Amino acid sequence: MHMGKLTEMERLAIEEQLRAEDICARKVQLYMSVTRDPSVQALLQQMAEKGQRHVSTLNSLLQDAGLASGVAQH
Repeated sequence: MHMGKLTEMERLAIEEQLRAEDICARKVQLYMSVTRDPSVQALLQQMAEKGQRHVSTLNSLLQDAGLASGVAQH
């Protein structure tokens, strides 16, 4: 089955990475809610922003191939 520029394996790998990024984002949000240390909060915020960039990039790859993502951006 031809899906634009992505093979089936590439699509599956991207979708798996999106799920992993979603889990990471949930964990970072949890950690941010329980920490009171400003330096730790700043580091967690940086991690959240970097993860969001990863999600955006992965979603762009799927969109460019004409596929929709099942993982929402946070």
